[in-house]
Amino acid sequence: MSSAASNRLRRIFNSNTAATITSATTTTTVSTSTNTSSKTIKQKPKNPKKITTIPIKLAFEPLPMSQLTNSLQNLKMFIDKFKRASNTGPFRYSYKYYEDVVNHLAHARQHYYIEQILEHQKRYKTDMTNEPFVVRLISLYGKSRMYDHARKVFDEMPELNCPRTVLSANALLTACVNSKRFNHVPELFREIREELAIEPDDVSYNVVIKAFCEMEDSDSALEMIDEMEEKGCKCSTYTFNTILDALYRNGNILEGDKQWEVMKSKNLEPDVRTYNAKVRGLVVGKRMTDAIGLVGEMKSNGVSPDVYTYNGLINGFVKEDELMEVKKWYGIMMENKIVPDSVTFRMIIAFACKKGDYKFGFELSKEGLMKGMNVGRSNLQEVLDGLMKESSIDEAKELVELVDGSKFIYYKLKLVDDL
Repeated sequence: MSSAASNRLRRIFNSNTAATITSATTTTTVSTSTNTSSKTIKQKPKNPKKITTIPIKLAFEPLPMSQLTNSLQNLKMFIDKFKRASNTGPFRYSYKYYEDVVNHLAHARQHYYIEQILEHQKRYKTDMTNEPFVVRLISLYGKSRMYDHARKVFDEMPELNCPRTVLSANALLTACVNSKRFNHVPELFREIREELAIEPDDVSYNVVIKAFCEMEDSDSALEMIDEMEEKGCKCSTYTFNTILDALYRNGNILEGDKQWEVMKSKNLEPDVRTYNAKVRGLVVGKRMTDAIGLVGEMKSNGVSPDVYTYNGLINGFVKEDELMEVKKWYGIMMENKIVPDSVTFRMIIAFACKKGDYKFGFELSKEGLMKGMNVGRSNLQEVLDGLMKESSIDEAKELVELVDGSKFIYYKLKLVDDL
């Protein structure tokens, strides 16, 4: 019986969880990576015939004109139906629906079909004179890490009789950051100001600061703060949080603390993100006592810790190899009614297995699965193997049943059937 349970779970885990599209001559495998070359973007998949699964939960809300279904088996047909649905104005302006579809196509690395959907929108000439509508296309390309396409839309705006203001400029800057082209941002920022004569605003500067922080160039990020204030733009807590996160993440606690005081001198109060950045910095510096003290300080200042606060502390104690402290802070997290996320479960389950506490790993796996969390297939396999080794047959069988009945591994791609 124990061998059968183990084999059953192994079969579940060994199933292919990536979406695949099979053609007559080739099979394209979907992964979570979204990086693709321009050559890949232009290649059209040949006769896609089958869609299986994408291993993430979809959250589409049906529109009055549509009904979500799992019955459609041809991605090309879905895209064609989606484009036909765009003929309806209310559908075209349902940003959330476009965002969901594009996000999942990007996750599946189906950039060709993202281009098909978004380029199709250009035929609606009246809408394309509306800057917010065009900004949506730029943003969606950016979230798909298709910066070249976003730039092309921005460059086409004058011939589409669409004004280019700081709104679309910010969308392009953000698309550049979302596409991970951080080193292009400073030159793009200069071009927007000098060549296009578009005056940057607070958002513009915040995006550029984000890019410098991602490049680990905190000096340039701090210079941008001085410049934005000289130009009459105001720094916000968000601005400083971006810089503090980078400084503390890199272990530069002294400079982080200095900028913390600068922030407070501007009457900007630290929020939960500010404190979380410093908690992570103290963890990086192996200063767990100080990190715990900081959590107490944030509470006394009226800032409530969140899941990221506790994840930071728990991660620190995992690195310190302190299982009892991990259990303690997980318990405190529960007492304060903070809902764990998948990171919490994956981190603690893996650590519990490492320490040989398979019963604790089982309890957390059970809780995570019942919450619909992806707790990690390798973690579950380790828990099962440990339970079997300890002859905990009942728990092993329960885990197998939970995994077999859980929807956390497979989520069918829901397609619009009646557009």
